[in-house]
Amino acid sequence: MKKNWFLLSLLFSICLFSCIDEEVNEDWSTNGMRPVYSNADWRVISDSEPQNIRELGKIYYKDGFIFVNERGQGIHIIDNNDPLTPTPVRFINIIGNYDISIKGNYLYADNVSDMVVLDISNINDIKMVNRVEDIYPATQQQFPQNYNGFFECVDPSKGTVIYWTNDILKNPKCQI
Repeated sequence: MKKNWFLLSLLFSICLFSCIDEEVNEDWSTNGMRPVYSNADWRVISDSEPQNIRELGKIYYKDGFIFVNERGQGIHIIDNNDPLTPTPVRFINIIGNYDISIKGNYLYADNVSDMVVLDISNINDIKMVNRVEDIYPATQQQFPQNYNGFFECVDPSKGTVIYWTNDILKNPKCQI
């Protein structure tokens, strides 16, 4: 009986030690969203030469011009007076811009947490006429909008999140 007790104790000890979970430190990767940061002053609105469209957003047509939102970056202006040969004219740099609307000669756009109003009556001389501060929640930049899955946690020391991009993430710690 003592032999059986000893064998049973030995078997129990082996099972006990084999069941201890060791911390796994293996790297893993998955598809997810990565924030893109800007260190520039996001309140500065400027225009520049035309740029290529990369992240197409909303599109508006007014008086022969097409206004195309570049998600997180600003607005492309395209002369469409001759629909057979649309011609890029300008790009309005608006950091953190996702949404636009036009009424009359005024273009309304989000600019991170603010809304800006631009006078577009003269395409060659666009002017900001008003800014309404802090009307969009700060959480808009903390999480990828309309997304469920893994994402890279926001690091405020890297700047302001201006948009999110799909990427392969290594060991992501944030998930919606």
